[in-house]
Amino acid sequence: MRTLLLAGLVACAAAQTNTSGFEAASVKPSKSGSFSSSSNTRRDNVEIKNETLRDIITEAFELKDYQVTGPDWLSSERFDIVAKAPHGTGDDEKLMPLLRTLLAERFKLETHRETKELPVYGLVVGKGGFKLQAVEVKQGAGLNGNSDNSGGDLKARGITMEELAEWMSRHMDRPVVDMTGLKDSYSFTLMYSREDKGQTGTTTHPVLPLAIQEQLGLRLEKRTAPVQMLVVDRAEKVPVEN
Repeated sequence: MRTLLLAGLVACAAAQTNTSGFEAASVKPSKSGSFSSSSNTRRDNVEIKNETLRDIITEAFELKDYQVTGPDWLSSERFDIVAKAPHGTGDDEKLMPLLRTLLAERFKLETHRETKELPVYGLVVGKGGFKLQAVEVKQGAGLNGNSDNSGGDLKARGITMEELAEWMSRHMDRPVVDMTGLKDSYSFTLMYSREDKGQTGTTTHPVLPLAIQEQLGLRLEKRTAPVQMLVVDRAEKVPVEN
C-alpha cells in the first residue's frame, strides 16, 4: 500500500512538472467573479490571484502597462497561478524568466518587440530651478506611497528621477520619461490631489503636475518619444491543463 501511495505522489508531481523550470505549477481561469487581484513573489514561489493575462504578462516581462499591446480579451479574462521553483532559485530576478516560459507553455504565448513613437510627458527641470539636494542612501532606498480617490502622498528615499518618472507614469494619462539630465539620488515627500477643486472644493494640495512644480521644481512637457513595446501575437484563452 505504501509503495502504491508513493507511486501516486510521484505521478502527481510529474503531471505538474513542466519545462519552464518550476518544480510544479497550477494555471487556471479565476472563478472569483470580483475585480480584486493580487500578485506575490516570495523566494522560490509565485502566487497570482484573479489577475488579467495582460497584467500577468506585464509583470512577467517587467514592463509598464502601456508597453503591452494585444487582443482586447487580455484585459478581461482572469487567471490564478501558483508556481514553485526549485529551492534556492531566488526572487523576481530569477522567477520572472521562469514565469515567461510558463506563459509560453500554458497559454501558447507568442510575442515580439517593436519600438513606437508615442505621446509622452517629458519630466524636466522647472523654470524656477530644481529644489532638491542630492543625497547618499546606502540602505533603505525606495518609494512608499499612499493614495485614495482624492489624492495622496509619496515618500521617497534616495530615488533617481528615472524612478520618479516611472512612478508618475502610473498616475498620468500617458508615459512619463525622465528628461531632467539629473543622475543623483534624492529624498522628499510629495503631497498631491487627484483633482483641482479650486477655492470651492476641499482639496488641500495641488494636482500632481502642479505639485511636482511647486514642491520639487520639476514640470511636465508634452513630447513624443520612442517607447519599446511588447506585441502579443498569440495567446490562448484556455490555458493548457495542469
